[in-house]
Formats: sequence, structure tokens, C-alpha cells
Amino acid sequence: MNRIALFLAFALFLISCERKIELIDPTTFKTGTYYGEKTIQNFSTNNFARDTITIKFDSVKYLYSGSWELDYGKGNYFISNDSIEFNDELFRNAMHSWNWILSGKYKFRLIDDSLILSQRYYNQLITYRLTKIAEQ
Repeated sequence: MNRIALFLAFALFLISCERKIELIDPTTFKTGTYYGEKTIQNFSTNNFARDTITIKFDSVKYLYSGSWELDYGKGNYFISNDSIEFNDELFRNAMHSWNWILSGKYKFRLIDDSLILSQRYYNQLITYRLTKIAEQ
């Protein structure tokens, strides 16, 4: 009897821990300028790189720049469920480090006026933590 009760308690625990997918309604996303920090964590070397970044979102276009010389770009973006996809339009030369370009699909979380983006890129985790800047 105790084993059955223990099994049922464990099963209820697993069900309650089921991961919920946070669906984002694209109409709740506020366009404008977001500012914050980009972090790149390399799992094989355990190194971190950080950069401050600004992203300006229009209805379907984005423009971004960071404090590093090669950290800039522009293009189209698309929000779907819990992700956002960026399509960078600028030409890049072969010497550019691709993990610095805001391009591709990212997990997307919207909390009040804050935006969190994350992407696995080979052995790296790229994370953006941004806050909407009040328009003047």
C-alpha cells in the first residue's frame, strides 16, 4: 500500500513539474528601442564575453548596435509562439565572428518591459537581457 501511495505521489510530482511553453502573442510585443547586455558563454572553455547592445524594433524591421566594432546589423524579424527569428541583411566578410551577429532563431521571453533572448550556438549560449527605453 505504501508503495502505491509513493508511486502516486511521485507521478503527481512529475505531472506538476511538466514544463509549460510560454506562448507569446505578437500583438503584446511593444516596438521601440531596447537596451541591455549580451552574454556569450562558451561551454568548452567556460569563458564569458559581454557586450552592451541596443536594438530598435519597428513593426517588422530591426536595427541593432553594440559596443564592439563588429557588433551591428539590421534586417527583418518574426515572432512566433515562444521564439523570435532575425534575418540579418548586411554583408559580412569571412573574418567576422558569426556568434556576434543577431541572426537566426532565439527563444523569446517578454516580461513587462523586459525582453530576454537566448540561443544555443554550437558549444555556446548567447543571451540578451534587454529593457525597453522610454521614448522621448
